[in-house]
Amino acid sequence: MSLTTRCPACRTLFKVVPDQLRVSEGWVRCGQCDEVFDASAQLLANPLGAAPESKLAPEQEQDQELLTQEPERPAAPGDVSFLHNQANSSPGHRPLSRAIYILLSLALLLSLSGQIVFHERDRIAAARPGLKPLLLAFCSVLNCTLSPLRKIESITIDSSSLVKLQEDAYRLNFTLKNTAATALAIPAIELTLTDSLDQPLVRRVILATELGVKSEALTAGIEWSVSLAVAVVPTVLPGPVAGYRLFAFYP
Repeated sequence: MSLTTRCPACRTLFKVVPDQLRVSEGWVRCGQCDEVFDASAQLLANPLGAAPESKLAPEQEQDQELLTQEPERPAAPGDVSFLHNQANSSPGHRPLSRAIYILLSLALLLSLSGQIVFHERDRIAAARPGLKPLLLAFCSVLNCTLSPLRKIESITIDSSSLVKLQEDAYRLNFTLKNTAATALAIPAIELTLTDSLDQPLVRRVILATELGVKSEALTAGIEWSVSLAVAVVPTVLPGPVAGYRLFAFYP
């Protein structure tokens, strides 16, 4: 069922339905003059045809003519707009709001990119050496450092030997190989001396700085031979040395 209401400003008649009035609490906007008014308070008690034509006042005849020219139909967005029209009041439709949203999105994107570069800087430098100057400048601002990439699963000990020179002196020889496609950080080496039952007698960790290398990284695909003198105090050993184990790791 439709109702008839009249704009108090321009006297234009409109068709409305109760559901529309209930949603907007009766408030509508005139499609002719943009006046906002309470449609419930302006409902016509005598819609078209409820009174004889001879008893209509001149003003009512004019309203009747306007109503006759407009066939009954649901109110279009251009005819009646509710006071709380979300489509018109949405900030996304305003150029200034769109510009602010774009700037915020760019700021968030830059922040996310910066976090990725910060956490993956070593990996990026290893994969793209040409970007190292830019990464160094980036770290100078954030007070961080660039280090060789660490991938212990790509470091292998190809061969090794432990030669006894004296009662308390040994020479350890081993070869490290980098099987990765990029340069990797030189690992530390754990040397474990064992007895005849392969039980540990003593352990010693040899740091990368003790291996006598000038570089901090192993070139991709390179094999690097190391020879070290190892001193052992016999009095601290619970038994004779029968074997050894080597283990590469990053501290």
